[in-house]
Amino acid sequence: MIQAHLKTLKFDFSQLDGKQKYIWDIPSLRKLTELEINNKITYFVWENGAWKSTLIEAIATSFWFNKEWWTKHSLYQTNDTDNGVSDWINLSWQPIKYKNGFFFRAEWIYNFNNYLEEIDGFSAYWWDNLHNFSHGEQFMKIIESRMDTVWFYILDEIESALSATNQLKLVEIIKYMRSMWSQFIIATHSPIILSISDSDILSFDDWEIQKIDYDFTPCVDIYKRVLLKK
Repeated sequence: MIQAHLKTLKFDFSQLDGKQKYIWDIPSLRKLTELEINNKITYFVWENGAWKSTLIEAIATSFWFNKEWWTKHSLYQTNDTDNGVSDWINLSWQPIKYKNGFFFRAEWIYNFNNYLEEIDGFSAYWWDNLHNFSHGEQFMKIIESRMDTVWFYILDEIESALSATNQLKLVEIIKYMRSMWSQFIIATHSPIILSISDSDILSFDDWEIQKIDYDFTPCVDIYKRVLLKK
């Protein structure tokens, strides 16, 4: 079986339209012409305000996700968000491209659940209404429903509703899905989610993108200092 793989993000800032000119002023992006993706699990880590959503959205729309959530070419949309392709970024695949994927964006889950209720006869998640479960249980049910689906996944701060126990469970699910040849781009602030070995961590702090080791990730360092404080 040929393994699909997102290999390179290529940037062309000459394609920025008037609404997107602010992207040129983002220090961590403006020096880039391309960014290599060399692993089936690649983490993006950064502090708030480092333009994480801008890059995540660009990758998502270039794969024909919409900016809110869900699968490729989905018509799901709850507001007037522009869901057009981000022409300033191109995804290069090697040797082939995934046929589909899933974009998980934590803050949209309530609207997503409402949307599912409106689809007559839709029962993707254990034949039950996700509103009947806690926030964290909703996250886990959605991910568990995809375990055996070999796709391209973007997970944006999925830890936001998960207990430490469920974060550990999620780590095992992601490891299993990787073994089935799915690929992940994961934006996270969680040392637990970051703990999967044989993955790449790209830091967007200090106004540049660079690969760093787990122990030098800012969120890992902060948690260590807090937990070891006497």
